[in-house]
Amino acid sequence: MATSFDTMEDFFLAGITDDMYMELTEEDTKALLDEILVAALPSFEFPKQSQLHNIDIENRSFTVDLTQEEMMIIRQYMIAE
Repeated sequence: MATSFDTMEDFFLAGITDDMYMELTEEDTKALLDEILVAALPSFEFPKQSQLHNIDIENRSFTVDLTQEEMMIIRQYMIAE
């Protein structure tokens, strides 16, 4: 089962304490988080899953099921963005 952007973004939000996202509309928050997520992925240079960088923008999902470790690494890159 492929990991959705919503799952990854919820994981990201659970790891930060920035209230800025509370001030935005849900639609604006999703759009901003999608941008941050997509921008962070190239920083993950050597993922265990070779398909990790393949994403389905239209359906807002990865094409693979991310591991907890991969999600933690991506979250760190999203924070850096």
